[in-house]
Amino acid sequence: MTGFGRGEAMGEKCVVSVELRSVNNRYCDVIMRNNKGYMAWDEEIKKQIQKRLKRGKIFCNLHIEESKSNGDLSKLDSEAVKNYATLLGEIKKHAGIEEPIKLSHLLGNNNIFVQPSKDDIEELKKLAFEALEVAITELTGMRNGEGEKLSSDIVERVSDVQKRVDEIGQLSENNSSKQFEKLKQRVDELLRERIEPGKLDYELAVLSDKLDITEECVRLKSHIKQFLTYIEIDEPVGKRLDFLLQEMNRESNTIASKSNENGIAHIVVEMKNQIESMREQVQNVI
Repeated sequence: MTGFGRGEAMGEKCVVSVELRSVNNRYCDVIMRNNKGYMAWDEEIKKQIQKRLKRGKIFCNLHIEESKSNGDLSKLDSEAVKNYATLLGEIKKHAGIEEPIKLSHLLGNNNIFVQPSKDDIEELKKLAFEALEVAITELTGMRNGEGEKLSSDIVERVSDVQKRVDEIGQLSENNSSKQFEKLKQRVDELLRERIEPGKLDYELAVLSDKLDITEECVRLKSHIKQFLTYIEIDEPVGKRLDFLLQEMNRESNTIASKSNENGIAHIVVEMKNQIESMREQVQNVI
């Protein structure tokens, strides 16, 4: 599900902010961005996000703003700048490159900065995870709100499917007997008493039973009952809901193939549309 969360933590030398933005995704895919290059934390941050959020494509933006009043965390190493500029000049000379050295060439090398102390890095990491926790909590709250709306819509759709199953049951109540009589009349016309009546009745009964959709309707109702039970459970049920919807779709297809009633065929089309919509929605349910 979609959502946004932002957290901020302030230290003596800097302010660390974390922004999380999620979009729909079947799995939990975390994309990291940060403005200071502290890549060593990325995997730990990803694991924490995946542990808490479970599903969605999550964009995580880590921003560190250094406090000018307390000195920068990243200080320029003047000697390293001179050495690197000299090295670039030699590379230009040997490679025959005419392009002048630009500031962007120098800034591409992190070694021209004095690296923060171990204590500074530990403080930054602590602040980053504090901000991350706030951002996750805010994003989770937004997603929960969306989840409640999604749940309400799914329940409404599955209730509509239930209603249509009942309509199909009413239309097909006398379907087997009607089919039996139609088939018998047609075969009687063709065979003109060339087959024993008892055997003919038996064969027609078997064929008529194959056209009966009572079992499919019963199974559909059972799947719907399970679905409504699972959607109220406070635990991961996304895969179970998806499976039940697959089964509902399969039973609907069987009803469509067995029934010769135009009214039933039209109801099945509408029912399958609802099931397909729910299948798309439950991809965002954990």
